[in-house]
Amino acid sequence: VNFMAGLAGSLSLGPLGLHSIPQSPLYSILLIVMIMMSLVFGKLVPDNPGPPQPPHLPKYLRCYRCLFETKELGCLLGSDICLTPAGSSCITLHIKNSSGTDILVSDCRSREQMSGCSYTYSSPVSGFWIYSKCCFLEFCNDPKNRVPYIHS
Repeated sequence: VNFMAGLAGSLSLGPLGLHSIPQSPLYSILLIVMIMMSLVFGKLVPDNPGPPQPPHLPKYLRCYRCLFETKELGCLLGSDICLTPAGSSCITLHIKNSSGTDILVSDCRSREQMSGCSYTYSSPVSGFWIYSKCCFLEFCNDPKNRVPYIHS
């Protein structure tokens, strides 16, 4: 019985069952397993990303540019794209007279120039009126995207 007690005592695995394995190789194996897991599965605790970020706003607003356009013929001079800093606008000017002439000018309008947005005034040329309309979305002043004017 003493033999059995001695044998059982010498083979005791202890509470974790690790008493028969020397500790330094066990720690080395455990460290290698942890390193391999972190390489395979990435970080176990992700970094705190912080508060949610607002959506990325474009640095510039892109607008349609045409220096001389008619409804019948389209853009006759200067068809292009202009860029204006965010917070600015696209603009279309309708130049009309009582005989039905309708000329359009489309361009970018900086924030400092937006006082003339959505404005009606008489032209320096006698008998003509200018209707201006600003908008604030990408290419909103393009002929395909324009909102019809109140003053037709």
